Amino acid sequence: MKKAFVCLLAVLFLCSCGRKESNINTKTNAGVWLSYYELEAMLKSKQGFKAEFLTVIKNCKTLNIKSLYIHTRAFGETLYASDYFPTVASCQNYDYDIFNFMVQECHKAGLLVHAWINPYRVSAKTDVNSLNTQSPAYRWLEDNKDENDHNVAFANGVYFNPAGSEVRTLILDEIRELIARYNIDGIHFDDYFYPTQSADFDAAAYNNYKISAKSPLALDDWRRENVNLLISSVCGAVKYAKGDIVFSISPAADIDHNYNNLYADISLWIRAGWVDEIIPQLYFGFEYPDKSFRFETLLNDWIKLSEQNQNVKLLIGLASYKAKPTLQADKAEWQNNTDIIARQVSICDKNPYVKGYVYFSYSSLFGDNKPYILQRNNILEYLKQEK
Repeated sequence: MKKAFVCLLAVLFLCSCGRKESNINTKTNAGVWLSYYELEAMLKSKQGFKAEFLTVIKNCKTLNIKSLYIHTRAFGETLYASDYFPTVASCQNYDYDIFNFMVQECHKAGLLVHAWINPYRVSAKTDVNSLNTQSPAYRWLEDNKDENDHNVAFANGVYFNPAGSEVRTLILDEIRELIARYNIDGIHFDDYFYPTQSADFDAAAYNNYKISAKSPLALDDWRRENVNLLISSVCGAVKYAKGDIVFSISPAADIDHNYNNLYADISLWIRAGWVDEIIPQLYFGFEYPDKSFRFETLLNDWIKLSEQNQNVKLLIGLASYKAKPTLQADKAEWQNNTDIIARQVSICDKNPYVKGYVYFSYSSLFGDNKPYILQRNNILEYLKQEK
């Protein structure tokens, strides 16, 4: 791991340069995630994809949304024709570049586009035969080269193994491809890193590492180091390719959970400046039964963490989907209050340490069910008052 550590240090200067400074006022620095399942519905719509997406833009403008986080790869297939991944089946029937259309239309309307990637996730199924035969995961497993099998791991689904140097190369190639082909404004990861704490997930790769390392790290530290290598390398690749592109990550709300269970050392990423923006998913209300998970408590935790490097902007992920709560712990508060998100937006706007917020996700923010409508109306009312 000594060589890998040197590589981490080598990107520090590059990643501290070329920050994209936004001139957008905090009150209008809002974004929304457009997920793969929402895109799938649009791609299959009788109205046609172009009409559906133009409606997305129109809706975003009504809530002063400036950034759209578009799911370009949720699993092992991409929204566009990639040299490295197969294309999502629902995109293959179109005779134009779906993603290019989205980027162009967003920019015409003054919206920023962030390409949202789940770096390690390949499939929700564990059956290798269900994989697209053009998938890198399938090819690694079926090429009769045992050493390549370590690039793929299983845990209630198929994943690229974060320990694989070939995996890191693949993801970096994907990011360079996106930047080269499309005039995007950002690269975005969410909270999917290691999917399990089980030692079985990457036992072969870890055993090989212990054999070759003079002073091997413990499993937990080794896993965090694997993710660190990816994050630092992505930072370097993004800034080298185009210095004004934003690299952002949206971790889970619980800082300790990120570190101990997902092996995501957010504190290090912020201190080292490997990300431009951190967008924790604070998907909780003001009255959550566990007080440590209440919105303002979590917000204060993340403000303290982000103060380690004020060059890294703190935005907040907001749970617009909870207007229709499914978990018992959420139901009483969210069913009885239709202004929770509006109140959270207000808190974010008024806090000098918070530079914006992102709604999860588009379909709940602009849905036509009564709870979504009431929530949206309260956000609109707040925005009108703040003009």
